[in-house]
Amino acid sequence: MARLTEKIRTLFDGKNFATLSTLEPDDRPHSTVVWVKRDGDDLLFALPRSRRKTANLIRDPRAAVVIFDAARPYESVQVQGTASMDDDPHGMLIDELSHKYLGGPYPGFAGPNPQWVIARITADKVTANWPN
Repeated sequence: MARLTEKIRTLFDGKNFATLSTLEPDDRPHSTVVWVKRDGDDLLFALPRSRRKTANLIRDPRAAVVIFDAARPYESVQVQGTASMDDDPHGMLIDELSHKYLGGPYPGFAGPNPQWVIARITADKVTANWPN
């Protein structure tokens, strides 16, 4: 398991969007922009059970996450790791993430009554890119 430095933790704790990449059944990458929360050195995502990225992670838990600070776009991090999935029947994480990113309750982008899961990415490799 790889560790996140304090600078990397700060990047994930900020209001920065991440890109989650999973593998399609034919091994092509599938990437989507997501909200993210850090729990120690793990990364958490609230995903609707019906989405492609969720099915991909259930089938093959390998994933990569890229994040950068919009104010300093040349500062970026890639985390490669393994996902585990847990049900979130009350959508607690999506509501927490909505408060982080939007400042209020989740407005329902995923459609009516989605079934939520929490994807937890445990880092195997962390690569940071900071300008000199």
